[in-house]
Amino acid sequence: MESNAQERLEVEWIRRAQQGDHEAFGLLVEQYQRRVFSTVFHLVHQQNEVEDLVQEIFIKTFRAIRSYNFRAPFGAWVARISVNHCYDYLRRKRSSRLNYYWQLSEDSRRMLERGLEPQQRESPPSIEEQAVLKDLVKKLLDRAPAEDRMVLVLKEIDNLSVEEISEVLNWSVSKVKVRLHRARKRMLADLKRCR
Repeated sequence: MESNAQERLEVEWIRRAQQGDHEAFGLLVEQYQRRVFSTVFHLVHQQNEVEDLVQEIFIKTFRAIRSYNFRAPFGAWVARISVNHCYDYLRRKRSSRLNYYWQLSEDSRRMLERGLEPQQRESPPSIEEQAVLKDLVKKLLDRAPAEDRMVLVLKEIDNLSVEEISEVLNWSVSKVKVRLHRARKRMLADLKRCR
């Protein structure tokens, strides 16, 4: 019952926001802010850009809220705006990117050159190795084409199902599966090229 009450409250906030009620929209922002922030952070990886992008996304959401038609969950609708905004940002930024290998720390380069593969080790990676691996994954994601990054972040970091990703990106389920497969394959190839 509590879930139904929350859904009814959200519908009320949306309807009020569609009429221009800033206070109601503020309540929606509070409800979805963490999710949008997480998505933007994982897609963009530029801490100094995240807050500005989140603010731009909510401005876009407010301007577009009158067009929201309740066919999809509001969270999926906001996620679509977030992903599209980040995709546009990444496309603009792509041309100014440096080769990520040279941006890696010395430890990351050594680990990459050694070909460290934690799943083949008998003991779990140390905290230092985990940090280096996290840095490496971040750099690989930064290097990935924007569409690859979007589908990988939504699947591997946000833990969305293929069906949910399909809804957010407005792609068919089969397209999501193909893109996910290709993105993983490209990332592995990118990793091998660095060795």
